[in-house]
Parts: sequence; C-alpha cells; structure tokens
Amino acid sequence: MKILFSLPTEHPEIPSIDAVIEGKFPCSGTTGSIIRAASLLADSEHCIYLSSAYPSFSELFPCVKHENINSDDFDRLVVHQSHWNGVNLTFGKKGLPKTSLWFQNSTSWSFLHDFWQKGGDKAIFPSLDCANIYRVIPQWTEKAVVLYNSYCPIFQPSNNVAEQRLLFIGAITPTKGFREVMQLWSYLVEQKVNLSFAIAGSIGIHKSFNVATGPMGIAESDFEINEINTWLTSLPENYKPNFLGSLSPVELSLEISKSFAVLVNPSWQFTETFCVGAVDAQACYRTVFSIAKGGLNETVYQGKLQTLSTRRSVEDLGNLIIKALNTPVQVTSNGKLAGEYVRNKFSSNKIRDNWLNFLANKTTEPSLTSIQPSFRGYAYDVMRLTGLTMPIKRIYGKILNRSF
Repeated sequence: MKILFSLPTEHPEIPSIDAVIEGKFPCSGTTGSIIRAASLLADSEHCIYLSSAYPSFSELFPCVKHENINSDDFDRLVVHQSHWNGVNLTFGKKGLPKTSLWFQNSTSWSFLHDFWQKGGDKAIFPSLDCANIYRVIPQWTEKAVVLYNSYCPIFQPSNNVAEQRLLFIGAITPTKGFREVMQLWSYLVEQKVNLSFAIAGSIGIHKSFNVATGPMGIAESDFEINEINTWLTSLPENYKPNFLGSLSPVELSLEISKSFAVLVNPSWQFTETFCVGAVDAQACYRTVFSIAKGGLNETVYQGKLQTLSTRRSVEDLGNLIIKALNTPVQVTSNGKLAGEYVRNKFSSNKIRDNWLNFLANKTTEPSLTSIQPSFRGYAYDVMRLTGLTMPIKRIYGKILNRSF
C-alpha cells in the first residue's frame, strides 16, 4: 500500500527529517511522533510518504508539501487532526473514506462525530484515556484505535551523576501547564528545598519562528512579559530557573541525565493525552513527577514511590517532590523500573507491529476493551447505544461535553 503520514497543517520548518529521526533536531513531541511512526514503517512492504508545511527531505521516504498532495495517489492517509476543520479535509472530500485522523490533543465530541458522519475512516488516539473521551460517539467501538507514540532511541541511561536539580520538559505555554509549573516552583522555594530548577522548552518548537515572543524568546510575548517575568522577579536569586531553550533529543538526554528527576505538565485543566517527554525521561532512568490525570496514568510508571499527585493542589505535588528528595535511593530505584516499563510498553518493535496490524485491519494493543469504565463511561455507553449522544450534547453541551 501507498501510505501518507501528514504532520500538522502548521509547524516550524524542518529542513531534514532524518535529523529528527537521529535526535539531532529539536521538535515537538507531536511532530517527532508522526515522523518516527513513518520511519518505523519505512522498511516495511508499504510505500511511505510524509507531507509537511514546508519543503523537507529524507533518505527514508519521499517528503511532499501538504499543498502538493493528491489523495487519489494514496491507499491510506494518516493525518494529524489539524487537517480536519469540522467540515473539510485538507486533502479533499474524496480522501475521507481512506483517512485516519490522528489525535494528539483533545477536542469536542462534534469534531470527531462530524468527521465520521461525513465519511472519515478511523480515529487514532495516543492513549486509552484520550480514546475514552469519545466513547459516547456512535461509531466509537468500530472506528477508534489506540496506537501509542514512540520515543527517540537516543534516550538511553547514562553514567552521569545526577545533580540536585529538577528539570521541566514541555512547552512554555498556559495550555501545557506552565502557570502551574511556576506556582509549584514558588511553593518549593518557600519550603527552601535543596534543589535547582531547569526548564527545557521554547515556543519555537511548537509554533513557527515568526511568532511574537518576549525578550528571552521562550514564550509568546504577552505570557512571557506579563506572567513569566513577574514570576522570575518574585524568586530569590539562588532559586531562579535556568532556561535551556529548544533542545534536540541528543542535548535533552544529557540534561535529563544531569537531573535527579523530571517534571512534566501538572495542569488539571489542560491534561496530557500521552506526553512524549515523560517517556523520554524514563527511558533515561529518571523518575517523572506530575499529576494522575489524562494519558500520564499510562505513560508514567506507577511504582512504590508516588510521583503523580491525585489532588488538585500544587502543594500536594510539591510535597511528593520534597519527600522524594529525602529518599534518594527510592528515586534512583524508581527511575530504573520506569526505564524498564517504557522500554517494554513503548518499544519501537511493539509500536511498529501495532502500526502494521492497524494497516492490515488486524487487532492492535491496547484494545478499547482495556478501558475500565467509570460511571461517566457507562453513561456514555448508554448514550451511544441509544443514539442520544448528539441530541443530549446540543441541549446540555456546556455541562456534559469535555471540550478543550
């Protein structure tokens, strides 16, 4: 089969796709996951193409700009969710029946409902939690598939001695929990922790480089000037964080190895659907701290050391980090177990096999039957089976609809 993988409709320029695969070029978790999925299938019986917003190049497969794609030329299209605007597909109406929409962010029920109603094929989700949001839609049982993201193989354990440093990995935006990150660090500073703080991330790997940024160039202008700078001013000099900027996986793996633990998006409002950064850190044998919400319940190792806060409180998460600081042996042991966990659950071979099974219309793992329904899940099942989903949504949408 001739298969197209498509990056988001808009993303920063990536001159060399192979540099991303080799871990030498910084990019977002979403972009990296799509490129790596395509690369995993490059030596299969399928003919793989990649489309992007800018001209690019790879020795593994042809790269084409989005605007030059003709859906008639492909047997299957696997496209980032941004290619569907609720009414039209970037690559035309005729391509809908062979298009799989790959979700990396949560959105409204109607977004997916309309895609399926207008003839779209499958919906691919990076976690069971993300898939479960849409179980209320009539076609969910037949058309929803969970395929985990893979991580870059460059993330490996290191012999470097970890410093007393916490490392945040993620986008420096409110929708990726950076407001909560600032609150959390301020709380830890109040407790006078023996810890420094580094931040790996920049708006440049998530949005085009012409986005208006503040003086440091790490975030959009208003957020950096009005909120981040105010926060930095409030911190004592010896507790000010070190902004590392955009890092390639090669550079990021070094920073992870120098840190005692890693922090990822702690927002209860804007939750992660997967979180590649958490998997990357654990592949380096590092413990990850965050919240027990969204895809993090599947991607972060849950051992004897509690690292995911179950309460909507930055103080609660801060206290977990403080407790871990007092039990360094447990943190090290947890990191090694976390590494084994992600290498088993998110290995390249396992994810490649699942993609091949998906393309052959065979069973993939994990299956939707792995989801343990909550009370809301059972309610969604009733709505789906009785055909009440969209009528109820129209009447009580603001109450029932999880919209992000």
